[in-house]
Amino acid sequence: MQVYGVASSEREDGHVLIVEDERVSRRALGLLLTACGFHTSSAGSAEEALRLLSDQSSPPDFALVDVDLPGMTGLELAERLEQTRPGVFTILITAAEGDRIRNFLRDHPVAYMRKPIDFDHLLYVLGGSHVH
Repeated sequence: MQVYGVASSEREDGHVLIVEDERVSRRALGLLLTACGFHTSSAGSAEEALRLLSDQSSPPDFALVDVDLPGMTGLELAERLEQTRPGVFTILITAAEGDRIRNFLRDHPVAYMRKPIDFDHLLYVLGGSHVH
């Protein structure tokens, strides 16, 4: 499979944590990213994501986080990741927009994508932000 001119078998794999409360979306993103050479793990809530992270010896390279999660919001999770796992690059995904999102983006080193997700753009962001 070719992804932006690089065969997935030749590309350095990255680990993507998917935090999405909609099971179908979470599963679809996981399957697509796995098919493109990424290792994925997923959680249906921010709290579940934090439990997963506490059990992992090495953090993911990326966190793909839905903003509107039940319980702790995606924005709160992004702040927590920023404080506790600064090497994780967070990509917020949401159908919403407005001052809450704009203010958060201004103050935090995260990316933002509107739903429905443009998968080619997501691959570009994952490929362009992965720095070792």
